[in-house]
Amino acid sequence: MGFKMKVSDKDYVSTEHGPIYNFFYSFWTHILQVMSVNVLLLIFNIPSMILAYFVSMFFLPRINSSFELDNFIQLMLDNGIIGNDTINNDISGEDAAVQLYFLLIVFCVIFLISSTLICIGPFQAGFSQIYRNLRRQSGVYFFPDFKEGIISNWKQSLAASVISCVVTCLDLFAVSFYLNSGTKFGAFIAAFFIAFFFVFMLIQNIVYQIMVSRDLPLTKIYRNAFLFFLMEFGPCLGMIGMMAVFLIVIPFMLILNTSYQTLGIFVFLYGFIMIAFVQYLLAFFTGGLLHKFMPASKAPAEEDDDTEEVNTEQDEDG
Repeated sequence: MGFKMKVSDKDYVSTEHGPIYNFFYSFWTHILQVMSVNVLLLIFNIPSMILAYFVSMFFLPRINSSFELDNFIQLMLDNGIIGNDTINNDISGEDAAVQLYFLLIVFCVIFLISSTLICIGPFQAGFSQIYRNLRRQSGVYFFPDFKEGIISNWKQSLAASVISCVVTCLDLFAVSFYLNSGTKFGAFIAAFFIAFFFVFMLIQNIVYQIMVSRDLPLTKIYRNAFLFFLMEFGPCLGMIGMMAVFLIVIPFMLILNTSYQTLGIFVFLYGFIMIAFVQYLLAFFTGGLLHKFMPASKAPAEEDDDTEEVNTEQDEDG
């Protein structure tokens, strides 16, 4: 059932330009493919959006009672925060607060989907296959690549998506439990689980790229992704910060402003480009890690255990 591979196993690394230039050049020259991925990602993840909706509705009130609908409405009314004047001409008071609450849930759903914490694994593997071929500068056949990624990795990707969903729910439960413990120790433990939440978000994105780039068991994929995080701690923190800006700060500001203009900007950015932009940036970053720590064998006869696990020692030539 395999597809004829049109790309080598060796990851593309340019010696002429730096990684930042290479990423933006690759992104701009393939912007239509990236935008297509963004649209299809949202369409294929409609079931995931439903699950993300229930996860958001369940955990938000448990993290903070202010996020219960009645409490939220009362809080907005008491503080006069009931939406922008543009909307208040038609919607005011309690209706505006309900609308604001709905937009908050939309923000949570989009975040959970775009971060791959809640997604349909086989589809995400298909998109990751496209990202991989884009970063390898190998040329992309959109739907054949997408189909190849699904068929070749459906078991592992499905398991990865289940693991991600379970870990996300357990982490959110731990955050809600310790935040409401009312002790300094509880607040400290909650902060730890919040930090773990963002680390796992990065690791999960790395997992899908390793999955479509190297033939490894899922346990080794997760282990290597975690080792990547430890060995490239600084750059990985930078990637987490980037994800926080593009997947939390910007959409949060756009959605909760509640003006029609900012909502239109949000729909365009996150409906057509921003989600895939972030995921492709993470795929490009992971490609560099793979080339550095897990170089692929040039021929089957040369394969050994070094291609299956992270190389912690580098040659002097790099």
